[in-house]
Amino acid sequence: MKRICALLLAALAACAGLPAARAENIALTFAFWDAGQAPAMEAIARAYTGNHPGVDVIPRLLPWDAYWAALEDGLAGGPMPDVFWVHADSFQRYAQAGLLADLTDPTFDYSPYPSGLTAQYNLNGRQFAIPKDFDTVALAYNKRLFDEAGVPYPDDTWDWETFRQAAIRLTDAARGVYGFAAPNDTQSGYYNAVYQNGGFIFRDGRPGFDQRATQDAIQWWVDLQRKDGVSPDAASLAAMGKDEQFLAGRVAMVFAGSWMLGVYADDPDLAGQFDVAVLPRGLARASVYNGLGYAGAAASPYPDLAADFVRYCGGEQANLIQASYRAALPAYAGMEQAFVDAFPGLNAACFAQMLAYGVPLPAAPAAIPWQTAQAAEISAIYTGEKTVSQACDDLNARILQMLGE
Repeated sequence: MKRICALLLAALAACAGLPAARAENIALTFAFWDAGQAPAMEAIARAYTGNHPGVDVIPRLLPWDAYWAALEDGLAGGPMPDVFWVHADSFQRYAQAGLLADLTDPTFDYSPYPSGLTAQYNLNGRQFAIPKDFDTVALAYNKRLFDEAGVPYPDDTWDWETFRQAAIRLTDAARGVYGFAAPNDTQSGYYNAVYQNGGFIFRDGRPGFDQRATQDAIQWWVDLQRKDGVSPDAASLAAMGKDEQFLAGRVAMVFAGSWMLGVYADDPDLAGQFDVAVLPRGLARASVYNGLGYAGAAASPYPDLAADFVRYCGGEQANLIQASYRAALPAYAGMEQAFVDAFPGLNAACFAQMLAYGVPLPAAPAAIPWQTAQAAEISAIYTGEKTVSQACDDLNARILQMLGE
């Protein structure tokens, strides 16, 4: 704890009282897409600038669509930010295209980061990003709705059936209140059920949608909406997402990524009325985790400086800054407690606890067309156009075709 406090004091000192930029300074652009994390990213940029006279790090908050459009411009030879976030879903596309700077450095210590997260940003033995954060998925619940229904709060003894029975008791369709929201969602949705049931999305480069365990898990998930009636229907969730319905008190429970904790905690109506718990257990425990990485542009005019800033962003001090700003769970081991401490009164520690049985977010070389097909096929289950086995078998065949098999 003393070490964390010392690091935080050093970080805050570096953020304060910085000199004005000079015309001759080297300017590095630093792009990201999440407005909720902007204060933390700006603080990281200030801290680095404060320790590097003559260097200006210019934060650039871009909306989601504009962010990826900027990277697509880079693929076409256009201008690129010097340093930016990268996501596991798109990493291989940009790394294979030569857009990302090679950050491979045998002297850099990756042992503080989750190995699965580091591996997500490694291609052919070369490292193209340094882990920024990690996010597991927990069960968020509305304590007021639980109290009104007389249902005990979730804990680590809950399994699928405990959870389902609670959702039934919490559902009052006449009032427009549902026990759970079961949308067509991946990381904070049915992926968790798949791995809890012994199935898989991808393993050794091959899809697992044709596996019985995978299909049974997806059936269980969709049945929460279509059979058990404990979830708003697909049309309702398309009009108002699960998180918005949770904030509005229309659903009592949701699967929520750690990135949503600050949103819930800052909501004036929900604050003090919710908490989080580990996910209910299936045949096994599992929580799908992902994490962003910091990457540099291969075409940056200042490659060495950009790489140095990337390494700083992945280091202890920057991880502590983002944790203290409640931006994200730090990827750097030992910094999780600062994130937990930023949410007093909440069981935020459960997010870090679930990393012990976490499953990395599945990714494939053909990620973008695969995910488009996936969304369409799973949607056909919700609409009743296809059975689970039909949709999953069709999806599996489509993915194999994309992979050239």
